[in-house]
Amino acid sequence: LPDRIRAHAMICFLALILYRVMRMRLKAKGQSASPRTALDLLARIQRHTTHIGTKTFTGTSRSQPEQLNLFEALNIPKPA
Repeated sequence: LPDRIRAHAMICFLALILYRVMRMRLKAKGQSASPRTALDLLARIQRHTTHIGTKTFTGTSRSQPEQLNLFEALNIPKPA
């Protein structure tokens, strides 16, 4: 149990750091979105893979302008 408690505490600490970094980057770029709102918007992006016979087709949903702004504000590459 002590190892699990330490692991849980570390995960919570890392989540807090990521949340604060996101908030700092969003605020620095003048974005009004909170980290939670940003994650909700970015979670709408989907990647699909379809197999038809021997062929495989992959695709990513189109990013909306607000999502592209978030990628830029967070300084992360947009999905390909």
